[in-house]
Amino acid sequence: MTLSLSSEQTLYLLLLIHWLVGSMAAVLAWYKGRSLRLWLFLGLTCGIAALLVALVMKSKQSVRT
Repeated sequence: MTLSLSSEQTLYLLLLIHWLVGSMAAVLAWYKGRSLRLWLFLGLTCGIAALLVALVMKSKQSVRT
């Protein structure tokens, strides 16, 4: 099964995936005690790189309630 998308649809799909990855990075960083606004900006501009950094960075606090 092949998915045939126009170049415009492909661009929108890639932007959506990039936005989702960036949002995941922001939420993960926020959960670890970092600024949500800063990490949302970083996640939306850097995408996968921000997610990888958010995954490996240590928490500022032990447990977020």
